[in-house]
Amino acid sequence: MAPQHSTSADDALHEQRILGRLLSLYEEQHGVYRQVLDLSHRQGETVRNGGTMSQVRRILEEKKRCLDLVARLELTERDAKQAWERGRAGWSVAGKARLHRTLAEVTDLIEEVLACEEQNDLELIARTQVV
Repeated sequence: MAPQHSTSADDALHEQRILGRLLSLYEEQHGVYRQVLDLSHRQGETVRNGGTMSQVRRILEEKKRCLDLVARLELTERDAKQAWERGRAGWSVAGKARLHRTLAEVTDLIEEVLACEEQNDLELIARTQVV
């Protein structure tokens, strides 16, 4: 029996399968990071409005659960990420561009979260120095 060679149709199907998994992963992560951003805003409001440290801790626990979910999602698609990297040179320009755009959206959201967290830290420090 002669070895089977992959066809361009097989390669395209493989790319679409991997791309679909990664796009789904990053879209789900985007939703989770949106929750983290909302929680970060809520944390800042809680601190500014004189909320208790217990209230702040509950929000921090919710954010931790969200970030734990992101880590679990990453693990579930580790194989897809490795497959994408291995085949990257042969993937379509459109596929690479689509993945890049989705990743950029997630990255932008993470940067928003980090900026909000930095502001929250400053407000919390200022509050604890006054007390």
